[in-house]
Amino acid sequence: MATHSITLRHTHDNLGTRHLHATLSADGTLTIEGQDVGDGVEQVFGPGNREYEWAWTLRPQAAAQLAAALSSGDDLLSALAARFSNEAAADLHSFLDEHSIQYDAWSRMGD
Repeated sequence: MATHSITLRHTHDNLGTRHLHATLSADGTLTIEGQDVGDGVEQVFGPGNREYEWAWTLRPQAAAQLAAALSSGDDLLSALAARFSNEAAADLHSFLDEHSIQYDAWSRMGD
């Protein structure tokens, strides 16, 4: 199985730019990476904070658990896109938590 990727969100408006990308590796690891830049970040995190990046890594077993929760069959990335694209991307974190799907999290703020 090759590595496959999909963009779940790429928007630009008066609050800035928001991007969310998912990559499924050959070994079954799913990585979800996001970046928000602009006024929207500053509204959430306070003055001077204009960039926020994060990544969630789901090991193969957790990715399989997510696939089952989404009833995705063999196409996890398409199921993610169908359920969590654009504004619906904001619901992904709570979906993972509601289904007790474990992930490693990384984040940073700044330029």
